[in-house]
Amino acid sequence: MNPTAFAITVIYSVACVVALIAILLIWRSTHGRGERPGDGVDTEKLAHGEKAWFAIVVAALGALLLATLPFIPYGDTAAAEGQQQVSVEGFQFGWTIEPSTITAATATRFTVTATKVTHGFAVYNDDNVMLFQIQAIPGHTSHIVHTFDEPGRYQVVCLEFCGVGHHRMLSTFTVEPV
Repeated sequence: MNPTAFAITVIYSVACVVALIAILLIWRSTHGRGERPGDGVDTEKLAHGEKAWFAIVVAALGALLLATLPFIPYGDTAAAEGQQQVSVEGFQFGWTIEPSTITAATATRFTVTATKVTHGFAVYNDDNVMLFQIQAIPGHTSHIVHTFDEPGRYQVVCLEFCGVGHHRMLSTFTVEPV
């Protein structure tokens, strides 16, 4: 398992445990011990408790958001100058990738578009781990920048159902060492 996937798994596991504890605390607070007084419901206390739980949930979700932001892969390898340019066009049922060989350790800007229908341009490494994905949309040019650290052969897969030949919409390109 790569380090990013492991870190995300740990963070979400911790978040699930915290959520379970919060649910148990809420259940415990609503199912107290002993007998309940018949008429003496303190609505002010209940309203205050609801506000506190709301604040706790918002804080937990905000913390989860902030904890996962560093793992978003898009743009983290973008360089203003010296990028390799790769032009990608999706058609039914294949990809045109030019050039088909790029250099490792250099930021690569993929310019992605499609001819007739929408496609999902996804790049996988040799371990079948998706490195990134971007939509290929007719009449629109999408851009994504990625730096390939490892030389090798990378597979391109369409992740958007595009017709009866969708399963054949595979391609590859090569990343050469520096």
